[in-house]
Amino acid sequence: MGLVLCLQFREGELVASWHVGIFFSVLWSVLIFVFFRNRKVFLKTATRVFFTSGVTVALTTVSFPYVTGYGTSLLQLVVLGAWSLIAHLSSGLFAEHHQGILYLVALFLNLVGFSFVAVPLWLCFRNRATRFGSFAIVGWTVFYVAMLFFLFPATDGP
Repeated sequence: MGLVLCLQFREGELVASWHVGIFFSVLWSVLIFVFFRNRKVFLKTATRVFFTSGVTVALTTVSFPYVTGYGTSLLQLVVLGAWSLIAHLSSGLFAEHHQGILYLVALFLNLVGFSFVAVPLWLCFRNRATRFGSFAIVGWTVFYVAMLFFLFPATDGP
């Protein structure tokens, strides 16, 4: 019943990570299209782009239990970091059996990791160069989701 990331490495596990990453890239694109159909409004408001990207990154947490194998280095940092926080505050057995709490903490850590770059980008460019800021936040979101699911695979285990 342990974490999905603690399974032994098997062939084809990275393929599942690619599918999840592509799914969330498409989901992010659909969210952008649905909420910001008018391109000028979307690019002129870096705040909307920032919050949409944050929601997208938060939604990626839903897919964490479905990643097989070791995942990527960033995914291990988020999920195993959440597990270690819960285990430190209570016990390892509690962290093993309460996956809901584990993924709530992983959601928080996922958003904190995303915000390390996204918040300074948003603060710097929200009023001055909003179009560039919007593109920078979109680029960071795509790169962050790619790092979560298929860039830098962790094949050596936790």
